[in-house]
Amino acid sequence: MPEGKKFAYTIGGKWLEDLNREFAGSERGCAVLAAAVLDERLLALLKKYLLPAKSKKDDKLFGASGAANSFSSRIELARRLNLISKNCADALDQIRTIRNIAAHSSNFSFDTDKLKDIVSGIVQLLELQKRLPVLLEPPYDSIRGRFTASTFMLVCVLEIECGEVSQTNNHPVNVIDGLKYSGT
Repeated sequence: MPEGKKFAYTIGGKWLEDLNREFAGSERGCAVLAAAVLDERLLALLKKYLLPAKSKKDDKLFGASGAANSFSSRIELARRLNLISKNCADALDQIRTIRNIAAHSSNFSFDTDKLKDIVSGIVQLLELQKRLPVLLEPPYDSIRGRFTASTFMLVCVLEIECGEVSQTNNHPVNVIDGLKYSGT
C-alpha cells in the first residue's frame, strides 16, 4: 500500500450475510467451503496480476494439470510474487490443512485439541485480537466461529489485494532481437 494511503473498508453487508448462511451447514462443509472460497479468490488475484494464458482452452499454469492447479501451489505462487504477506500465506496454508483434515474425516469437528491449536494459530497470524476483536465476539466466540471469522478476514484481504493489484508491467530484456552474428 502506498505510503499515506489509508483504507476505510468495513466488514459487513450482503456478501457477509451470504457467506454466514453458507457456512451454517455442517462443520465439515464449513471447512471445505471456506477453503474453496479462499482458493477461488486467490486464483482471481493471480489471474488479475499475471499476463493471460496463450490459450484459454489450454492454460498450462492454472489448467487441469497446470503447475498452479492446487490451493497450495497458488498460495506459494502468490507469496513468491509478493501479492500476499507471509502471515496471510501461512494462514491460508492452515485453512488448507483444516480443509484436508475435514475432507478425510467422516466425523470432523472443530472441537478437537488439534483444530483448536490450528485455529488459534490462524487468529494469531491475522492478529484478530488486536486488529478486529469484534470478530472474536458472539457469534464468533467458538472455535468454529473463530475459523469463520478468520476466513472472512482472509476473503477481505484477498478482495482488497485483488482491487489494488494490476497486471504485471514487467518487460523482459529482448536479447534475441539485439543479437548479431559477426562470423568470419
